[in-house]
Amino acid sequence: MTAGPTASAPGYAAGRPRRGLRKGAVIGIVAGAAALVLLVVAGGIGWSVGSDSHSADRPVQAFLQDVEGGRLTDALDAAGIDRDDDDVLLTDAAYAQANDKITAHRITSVDQGDDRATVHALLTQAGRSVPATFELERTGTDWGVFPVWELQPPSLGSVEVVVQGPTDSTVRVAGAEATTGDLGAVALRAFPGSYEVSSEGGKWFAADASTAAVRGFGTPGTPVVLATTLTDAGQQAATKAVDSWVDGCVAAQTATPDGCSFYAYGENPANTYTNQKWTLDARPSVGVGDWSSRGWLVETRAPGSATFTAEFTGPNGRGTATAGPIDVNASGWITGFGDDGATFVPAVANGQTDSGS
Repeated sequence: MTAGPTASAPGYAAGRPRRGLRKGAVIGIVAGAAALVLLVVAGGIGWSVGSDSHSADRPVQAFLQDVEGGRLTDALDAAGIDRDDDDVLLTDAAYAQANDKITAHRITSVDQGDDRATVHALLTQAGRSVPATFELERTGTDWGVFPVWELQPPSLGSVEVVVQGPTDSTVRVAGAEATTGDLGAVALRAFPGSYEVSSEGGKWFAADASTAAVRGFGTPGTPVVLATTLTDAGQQAATKAVDSWVDGCVAAQTATPDGCSFYAYGENPANTYTNQKWTLDARPSVGVGDWSSRGWLVETRAPGSATFTAEFTGPNGRGTATAGPIDVNASGWITGFGDDGATFVPAVANGQTDSGS
């Protein structure tokens, strides 16, 4: 009897025969795995790009790029910096006239917390590296994941000008005008740069132009002092004002002219004095110098002289009283100018430094 084939013989398998995977199924599995890998990679790239685009330094970069490009209005809006009528330098036109502005920047570090962030940068200004710090606050999220940062208004520097001249003097900075206050000074907020500064004194006085430098953000500027000098017209008006004051004192019909540098004394209280009169024998010679704390200083170079006469009646009869010659000084200050010329304020009054007769 011949034995039949066994279960272990070649070409046979126990139970249900096994069938190989179809080619299409294999391709599908491979494609699915590749798609999963691509999805993971794309997700990683998307997260990286999203995180980078929502980094706290991005608003700072945009702000500084606007400043470097001279787009001051855009920079102000981006940083939420409010302006008022006194901020005459916070305009595109004024900033266009500034020199030594920021030309580049580099972010050095970003300290990013949950709700607040601090960005440190180095600014390139006039060939120097100037450090700057910016603060940001988180205002929300994009897609519920990435933080949205808002740049807080940075502190600005300032152009500070002191005019050695009258209060309410006109100051011109980078083509914009401002007016000094009671202390003869004005401070104007400004972006980094150097600004040409001058003072407008009309026909009466002038000041040499100077330059005010603003380094970086939040750094107070060094005050620029503009020393004024009188023009020829100012000198003539000052001399005329002094002469008018002297003439007013001489015209007073009293032995002690009010607010004047000379007087007469020795009157007898028992007498009655009439026809009191001063006569100017010589006018004082004065010089007008630099501005001091109260005005342009007027110094008496050579005193003048005046004589006093008066008629009197009394217990001893009638007579004529005389005094002099008495020194006439005219030191003081020219405090300002108006439509009528200069204003003179005397330094001495009623003989505080003079002796009467």
